[in-house]
Amino acid sequence: MKNKLKIVFILGLVSVVWAVQSEKNNVTKEQQADIEKAIMKVHAEMMGAAENRDAEALYSHVLDGCKGVIVQDGIIMMTRQEALDGTRQGLQGLDSVSYKYNHKHITVVSPTVVVWVADGTTSVKFTGDGGEMSIAFAETIVFTLKDGQWKVFHAHRSVPNPR
Repeated sequence: MKNKLKIVFILGLVSVVWAVQSEKNNVTKEQQADIEKAIMKVHAEMMGAAENRDAEALYSHVLDGCKGVIVQDGIIMMTRQEALDGTRQGLQGLDSVSYKYNHKHITVVSPTVVVWVADGTTSVKFTGDGGEMSIAFAETIVFTLKDGQWKVFHAHRSVPNPR
């Protein structure tokens, strides 16, 4: 029985990988370049909104209705509204925030799904005491094309363990 379950699992996994790869083959190099350019633009708008401490503008790029839309350091924000509220609260105590990216990788999975993987450093200056802090991060964002616009379907950001 265990072997049958393993075979079914492996066949299912192979089918998913094959479907994703065959759909990706439907994307021309020109389409891929256009999609990557669009994702870079959307991501830049998102980071601009975050650096302006404008949670609403940032979350205008996030789909509504998804479950587990944002994961931040092991904490799952189950809804867009929950994530927006948490981000809004976090930005209140900041005088400034900026992001510096070390690496950015875009994988076009299909004409309507893109995976963004990046790492970098977030630097903040706190309101009040003027204290500053910089911290490394790694992030994964899954974008989907919805009604002609690239939107965040799921995002995960974490702070790497010190080495």
